[in-house]
Amino acid sequence: MNPAKFKAPYLSKEEIEVSAAQIRGQYKSAQKIPIDVLGFAEFDLGLEFDFAPIHQLKQDAFLRPDLTGIWFDGMVFKEPSLQPRLRFSAAHELAHLFLHKDIYGAVKFGTIKQWIAFINAIPVAEYNWIEWQADEFAGRFLMPTKELSTALAEAVADAEREGFFNQGKEEVLDFCCRALHGHFGVSRQAMQTRIRKSELWPHPNVAKLAN
Repeated sequence: MNPAKFKAPYLSKEEIEVSAAQIRGQYKSAQKIPIDVLGFAEFDLGLEFDFAPIHQLKQDAFLRPDLTGIWFDGMVFKEPSLQPRLRFSAAHELAHLFLHKDIYGAVKFGTIKQWIAFINAIPVAEYNWIEWQADEFAGRFLMPTKELSTALAEAVADAEREGFFNQGKEEVLDFCCRALHGHFGVSRQAMQTRIRKSELWPHPNVAKLAN
């Protein structure tokens, strides 16, 4: 495949939502919150884990081009404080497996450097598009809309009881993210991005609050 001619597939949020929900529905291990995404990848999907110093390339994980496993940065993998970020990175790579299998399966490389060189040669707009799709899938896979909606409603009610409504929407959102991110096993930043960009925010009970 000539990377200069790479064309990302079109996938809407709705299509990505359906894909994430279908995959979760097929595996019992992916239906319990927080989802053990690493166990799911290794034991349900049979993916192999390899380790390489890829953090210096500003990456925590790479899906192998042959679709048989994931390369992880060993340091990030072992650092407890980075586990939420690592889990999201793993889900992001699984998105490429599920959404972009035809793309990844069409290229053959034996080393990480060769694979990165290929990725870097893809037109920026096309690369950004598949990365957006992967992030969207990861967020909806780890923080499913139905479960998130229920949890968010409870957190908003708690925020109101504790007086955060007087501080505006952003303080309520921050309160909810602090309350929920551990439950879903993601970082506060990932939780905030997922809520803010979803149809769940602003929650009806806070929609009229000041920013």
